[in-house]
Amino acid sequence: MTKGLTYKDSGVNVDLGDVCSKIMAQACQQTYANRKGRIGEIEVLEKEGLHRIITINFGSYRLMLNSDGIGTKVEFAERTGNHKTMAYDLFAMLADDSMRFGAEPIALSNILDVKKLDEGIIKQLAEGMVGSAKETGVAVVSGEIAELGKRVGGYTENAYNWCGTVLSILGKGKEITGKNIKPGDYLIALPEYGFRSNGISLVRKILTNKFGDEWHKEPVVASLALTPSRIYTKKILKLHGGFGEKSYVELKGVANITGGGIPGKLGRVLGAKKLGAELNDLLYPPEIMKQMQEWGNVSDEEAYKTWNMGNGMIVVVSEKECQKTLDKLGKIGDYSQIVGNVTKKPGIRINSRGHFKEGQTLEFK
Repeated sequence: MTKGLTYKDSGVNVDLGDVCSKIMAQACQQTYANRKGRIGEIEVLEKEGLHRIITINFGSYRLMLNSDGIGTKVEFAERTGNHKTMAYDLFAMLADDSMRFGAEPIALSNILDVKKLDEGIIKQLAEGMVGSAKETGVAVVSGEIAELGKRVGGYTENAYNWCGTVLSILGKGKEITGKNIKPGDYLIALPEYGFRSNGISLVRKILTNKFGDEWHKEPVVASLALTPSRIYTKKILKLHGGFGEKSYVELKGVANITGGGIPGKLGRVLGAKKLGAELNDLLYPPEIMKQMQEWGNVSDEEAYKTWNMGNGMIVVVSEKECQKTLDKLGKIGDYSQIVGNVTKKPGIRINSRGHFKEGQTLEFK
């Protein structure tokens, strides 16, 4: 059997990325003293990554800022000429990440760096931005477009990079910290039907190897790969409290399944208390992901570490709150499923739904 492709084979060095993120996080840490004892004093809600809570004298509320972008998924849009879904990927990366702490996103700013401007592309991006902002519940209050020529690379002369920052509001006592998670708690997943803005470099590598440089001329593949990210913000806040609603259930933890997959993102939520999970009934991955596994000989372990594999969001609730959570999600129009339980034993154990080892147990430390 030939050696399977990994994320690193696509040119993405995850380990080096972690090192560089740590460097920037330590640099950020050194700046917190600038606000010490003043309005806007910094409180760290999570030690990993660059997410920070900004404490502001704003009654019983605090504010949170976090930034992200859509990475190389934009190449799918460049190759197909369909740019209307890109905003959904951007807003999902921003809003869903702040929401997992219990914060309600309220406003978003974005920066669009383009190689060469094209009015038609901008109109498509703007259309998608209006739709995704409505789905998220945020206002887009500022932004910048910069035409940078050769400083921006990509597939076409109109290539671009799109990033943003979201401002969220966090009510006093509304933080989702994971501190109350216990062994036996239930894990409920919401489905994702395509690739989020993570692991796309590996997808592009697989498609190039399979079809050559013009892989986008395979219409079914291109359209499936372009499936926009689902935005879970409103759904989760309807459980946790937000959009004028009171809390419905106690969410002990929320994992937004992006870079690092389930082992990375759920592992981060549970790892703070040195707990683990048995995931015996995960949602099935979209067929396009299993097809990518086959074409690239990507192991199930690598796939679950790189892609969401059909599970876009996982929440942690007590046994008492479990059925109530499922019922509420059903009423607001979303499918959800119990996928496993929290365990005293650390590590993530997955009953694979992947292409090569379906039904077998995958273990992640």
